[in-house]
Amino acid sequence: MKYFIFTFVSVLFLQASGLEFSTIKSDFIQTITNDQNTSIVYKGTFYATKDAKALWIYDTPVEKKIYFNNNKVTIIEPMIDQVIITTLKNSPNITAILQSAKKIDENMFEAMYEGITYTVFLAKLSIEKIQYNDQLDNNISIILENQATDIFLDDLLFEANIPKSFDIITQ
Repeated sequence: MKYFIFTFVSVLFLQASGLEFSTIKSDFIQTITNDQNTSIVYKGTFYATKDAKALWIYDTPVEKKIYFNNNKVTIIEPMIDQVIITTLKNSPNITAILQSAKKIDENMFEAMYEGITYTVFLAKLSIEKIQYNDQLDNNISIILENQATDIFLDDLLFEANIPKSFDIITQ
């Protein structure tokens, strides 16, 4: 699960593509299909900044918030009253993914990281879709909609508020 989240953030700032912006907000539809062709679809909104801050808000099928702040990741799962705090060292290296991105054609880029190929599809200079197969051979497709770039995003948006009653797991 960590791989697809970090991939979203990494691709957002794919400077090798010429897409340069300081902030982005977008709705997303993420489909994960396993090797038995069974799929689960997640929907939500994300916010991110060029300086490695991001917030992913999952609305369906379960509510969840994932905060990225430099090397710290905080996952708040209200349905199970739980918070997971981890670091990016347990995940793909965003910088390495971005630096390895290569233009395939006018509307497609690829980045290779730890044996996984990430394909980014563009439409009208916006990221339209990100696609890859994870280490468990799940096919991940992320469609981005209603994007807005270079908008004001308050730093407070990226600070996780952990309810006192939640269990905290540190990895």
